Amino acid sequence: MARYGISEQAARNFLSIILGFILGGVNNLIVLPWAFEGNLEDWGLIRVAAAWAALIGPIMAFGAQPAMNRFSGRFGRSEELPELYGSLLHPTIATFTLLVALPAWCFPETLADLLDLEGTNRRAVGPIAILTIIQSLQLYTAGFLSTRLKTALATFIRETVFKTGYLLLALSLGMGWMAPSQFLPAFVALYGVILVLLLAQALANGFRIRLRGLSDNRARKEILVYGGTLIFGNSAWLILNQIDIIMVGQLVSLAILPVFTIALFIATIVQVPQRSFQRLLTPLIAKALDREDMDEVWRLAGLSHRAMLLGGGWILASIWVTTPEIDAMLPEEFKGLEWVILAIGIHKVLQGSSVGTQVLIAQSDQYKKLIGLNWTMVFIAVPLNLLFIPERGLNLGLLGAALATFAAIMISVLLRQWVVWHVWKRWIPEGRSILILLILVSPCLLIRDWKPDISPLLALTTKGAILSLWVGTTAFFLRLLPEAVKPLAKRWPRLARWS
Repeated sequence: MARYGISEQAARNFLSIILGFILGGVNNLIVLPWAFEGNLEDWGLIRVAAAWAALIGPIMAFGAQPAMNRFSGRFGRSEELPELYGSLLHPTIATFTLLVALPAWCFPETLADLLDLEGTNRRAVGPIAILTIIQSLQLYTAGFLSTRLKTALATFIRETVFKTGYLLLALSLGMGWMAPSQFLPAFVALYGVILVLLLAQALANGFRIRLRGLSDNRARKEILVYGGTLIFGNSAWLILNQIDIIMVGQLVSLAILPVFTIALFIATIVQVPQRSFQRLLTPLIAKALDREDMDEVWRLAGLSHRAMLLGGGWILASIWVTTPEIDAMLPEEFKGLEWVILAIGIHKVLQGSSVGTQVLIAQSDQYKKLIGLNWTMVFIAVPLNLLFIPERGLNLGLLGAALATFAAIMISVLLRQWVVWHVWKRWIPEGRSILILLILVSPCLLIRDWKPDISPLLALTTKGAILSLWVGTTAFFLRLLPEAVKPLAKRWPRLARWS
């Protein structure tokens, strides 16, 4: 059993991720530009290696995380969990050996051409190969920990410890304690340290593996089909997450990409609640489906919908009401992005509020439908980008890129809800969803244009505090999220009487 309860783990995950965001922001916006001043090519090398590892690593993991949660109940009853873990590792070993390790060892120049690496970036072939397998094994190990509902420490390791280590490496480089040529090996070593910490936690929680895998060929085939289907379906998300950046670079200019990146970074903060809870939601829904306890499934789906809508919406509303103050503190070239940030933020809140239906479909026998649902987004986003962004289209520029992705995700969310209704005859949004939206929108209309005669930073803090107090108080007294009040009421019984 988990040491901490579900709500407490979610809260700890939230704190770890938000701290990781803060550390990442300080590192990327302040420390790394200072550390690599006059030597931006080496910084680019790090970003290229990390980006390719983040892209290839999840593919090589071959759906191990969701597969562990989906099949752990079934093979746990037959006492074949070590064999299951061995079978899930086979695709990772095979794809890494054939598609990454051998080409990187035997044909590094050819692989550099395939990855479109130029100049000094061609040195990243070896580190990319090492980082991809480490990334895959991190996902594999975190998948096991999620089946045991041990997410709090794992999230702290992957978010806070990693970002702290990266910040320390950058400071070491900037202070002259590390040569630029040593930074990339040290960065790879940091990934390895995170993997060792995750493995140590997994072993402490009973992880055992038999590399020979399952002896039942039908079971192995079922697992491979499941993992392959999810990888093919989820690859659409990888494309969608990059398509707006690619389109802006091609249809506008590369010089505008840093501006869009800043808007994207600010808006992405709204996903902190989703990232905090999804690591728990997947194993919880998987266990409920394994027990055929649909009442628990709908409770979790409804809870996640309201929690993500309220949590992500609160963060987005806080950003929106303080955009005049944020604008005042940004350099001139990054001003005037409020509508771009809002469009990106809304589609990320929408995506987070529907995470329950996404997990339900992925963990159920309807998982193959994810292929069509996810690729539909890509087929919608590409032509919309071509229509919205360029001058020969609607000439909306960065806002057009944000709106194209918003439209694609909105249609995908509606299609997922249609699948849930068609298969299970359930509708996840409810009356409290509309009430949450009203609570979030009303202060945005009232205090966004309020400009107190104080410093921008103090005004930002004041407006954010007012909105947070409003959202927290109304959510508490209107019982919009009673599941979150219960653990607090145990510590402070007076809260139970007030609510």
